[in-house]
Amino acid sequence: MSSLDEFQARYLDELAAAVGALDQLETAAQVEAWVSGAIAEWQALSGSIDDLGPGIAEDSPLASELIAWFIGGPIPVDPHPWIQDLGQHQLERAVRLGEPALPDEVALIFEYTLHGQSDHDLSVSIDDGLLTGVTIGPPGLAEGVDDQVESTLVLEEVDPDTALGLADAALERPLELLSPASEANVPLLSRRVGGKFRPPATHSTSREIPRRDPEDDMWCADVVRSAFRSVLGEAAPEAVEAARLAFVSLVEQRNPDALTVLEVAGLAADTTIDRAAQLSLAGAYFAPADLSAHTDPQFEALIELEPVDWVGVVLGLARSKDSDPPVDGASMVNFINRAPEITSTIPSQDAARLAWAFEQMLFAWEVTGVINEDGRVTEAGRWLLPHAFVAKVG
Repeated sequence: MSSLDEFQARYLDELAAAVGALDQLETAAQVEAWVSGAIAEWQALSGSIDDLGPGIAEDSPLASELIAWFIGGPIPVDPHPWIQDLGQHQLERAVRLGEPALPDEVALIFEYTLHGQSDHDLSVSIDDGLLTGVTIGPPGLAEGVDDQVESTLVLEEVDPDTALGLADAALERPLELLSPASEANVPLLSRRVGGKFRPPATHSTSREIPRRDPEDDMWCADVVRSAFRSVLGEAAPEAVEAARLAFVSLVEQRNPDALTVLEVAGLAADTTIDRAAQLSLAGAYFAPADLSAHTDPQFEALIELEPVDWVGVVLGLARSKDSDPPVDGASMVNFINRAPEITSTIPSQDAARLAWAFEQMLFAWEVTGVINEDGRVTEAGRWLLPHAFVAKVG
C-alpha cells in the first residue's frame, strides 16, 4: 500500500469516527459546512470525489448520502430536524467588498436567511475574473468588516442578481486558484447562483517536476553557507539524533506522513535512515524528487517555490528562538521579505498563494523534528535546516 493509499484509509477511519458530530448539528448550514469540510480533506489526499461517499457508506449511510446530495444527488430521507431545511435558504442581501486601489480584486458576501431569520453567509472572492475563494460562514461578515475603523475596504450593497451574475461568470473560468477547501464549495456555489450543479474542479496539469538550474542552486547554497559558516562547522546536538530515531520509529509504524516524506525525498521505504538520509528528509521539499502524494493544486503551488524562497525561509527559521511564534505560511513569506541577504521581495498579490504552498509541506518538518507539535522550530531544526539545504541544493 502506498503512502497515499494509507492516508486515504486513515482519513476514512477518522471520518467514520467523526460522523457522530452530525447528531450535534442544529442547522442545515452547519451540515453543509461539515460536508464541505469532509470533501475538502478528501480532495487534499488526491482522492476521487466519487469514491468518498461509497467509502464511508458502511460506517455512516447518512454521511454518504449527504456527500452525494452535496455534489448533485437527492436530499436524504432522515429524521434529523435539519434535513427538511437543506436547500431552502433564501438570499436576502448581497454586498461587494473591495479596495479602491485594486479594482480587479473583489469579495462578494451573500447573506442568506432561513425561516425569516439570518442564517449564514457565503463569501466569494474573485481576482481578475477568477475565483480565488468560496467560504461558508456565520452571518454578519459584512458587519465585521464595517466595524474595522482603520480599514480601507469599501463595502457597498449591490443588486443580488448582479452579484450572482459575477459569481456565475467566475465559475465559467478556470478554477485552479482555489484551495481544496474552496474547491469543495464549488457545487454549493453552483446551485446558489442558478440552480445548476457543477462538479468540483478537475485538473489536467502536467505532473512533471521542472528541471533545476545548477547556477541558481549553487548561488543559493553559497548564501546559506556564508550565513551559517560557524553553524555548519558544529557537530550535531543530541536533539538531532533524537529526531532521527523518532523518524525511524514513525517509518516502522508505517506512518503515512513519514512515508510521504520519504517519497518526496526520493528514498525507498526501507532506506537506512543515517545522518545523510536525515538531511535529505529534512530538506525534501527544497528539491523534491516525487510529489505524487499531493493534489494538483498542491503540486502546482509547491513547484513554484524557488530556491531563493527557501533561502529566505531557512535564514529566518534557523535564526529563530524558542519563544518565537509558531511557524505558518505567512511567517515563512515574511522571512523571505525580511532576509537581509535577499534583495527581492514577494509581491503582495503572490503572498497568499506562496503562504498556502508552504503550509502544504509543514507536516514534513513536524515528522522530521524540524518543528514541534506546536509549530515552533526545535533545537534540532535550527541545526538541520542549514545543513539540509546545503546537502540537498549545494
